[in-house]
Formats: sequence, C-alpha cells, structure tokens
Amino acid sequence: MLKSLLHRYIRGFAKRYNYDASYMHEIAHISTAGFIRLAIMQTAGGQWQADAPRDPYHAAGIAAVLVEDCGPCVQIATDIAVEAGMSPQIIAALLAGTPTDADAQLGFDYGRALIGGGDALDDLRAMIERKWGKASLLAISMHALTGRNFPVIKRAMGHAKACQRVRVGKVDVVVNQVLKAA
Repeated sequence: MLKSLLHRYIRGFAKRYNYDASYMHEIAHISTAGFIRLAIMQTAGGQWQADAPRDPYHAAGIAAVLVEDCGPCVQIATDIAVEAGMSPQIIAALLAGTPTDADAQLGFDYGRALIGGGDALDDLRAMIERKWGKASLLAISMHALTGRNFPVIKRAMGHAKACQRVRVGKVDVVVNQVLKAA
C-alpha cells in the first residue's frame, strides 16, 4: 500500500516538472524505507527558508545542483525558484554567467563556493551573515547542501546520463559551463 502511494507521488512530481523520475521509482521499489529517508532529508533540510530572502536562497540551490548536474536537476531547481516568484530573467542571467541582481548573485556564488570548495567561501559566508543573519546563512547553506543530493543519488543509481538545456520560463538558456566548476 505504502509503495503504491510513493509511486503515485513520484508520478505526480514527474508530471508537474516534466521530469524523468525513473530513479525515484527504482529507489522506492528497492526500499520504501530508503526512499522515505531520502524524502525526509530533502524536506527537513532543503525546504526550510527561515528568514533568508527568496532570491539568494533559490539561487544557492540552483548553483548547488549546477555543480553536480548537467540539466534535469538544474531544470527542477529553476522551476521551483520560478514557482516561488523568482524572476526568470535573474535565473537566466545567473545560469549564463552574466551580471544580475546582487543578492541573487551572492546566493549563487555562495552555493557554488560551498559545494565546490571555492576560495571565496569565507568572504561570501561573512557577507551573507552580515546581510541576513546566521539563520538565513544556515537556511541558504542547507538548501544548497540538499540541492546536490538528487544529482548524486542519480549518479549512484546509474541514471545521470541525460544532459539538456535549461528552460527558464519560455526561453532556453545555454548554461555557462565554466560555472559548473567552483
């Protein structure tokens, strides 16, 4: 019974985001407990925004999946950010590596440095803490941290084979590949 509910949830997620969720079905089939643990980890850590401003919060998540993925998970992070009200133009600029809103850029740069071990991490962390406080820093960090989980688990399960362009709103964005390396 629980397994069928999980598969129905996964089908809904896949349809909502036009996403190949076959690895999620595989995880649910292999272990209901494993799937539930992954879902709890994602929900508990990755969806707590605290007082973090929307754009830097989502920009950090997009950056984190960008470091780990070549398209499908970046697409979902982008779609979720747009659903939350983030400007598609800001997201497109971040992915293309062109100048954009300073707060969103700070979150994006921090997410890349955090996940990729970038040299600017200490300075970016201090800037976020000064601007928005420690709770926001923690929320932005947790969002970036959990953002990388799906690309990593996809690789672990042998499903990280697809690359794609990212569509932001109605525009295909060519991701600046330099951004994939922190």
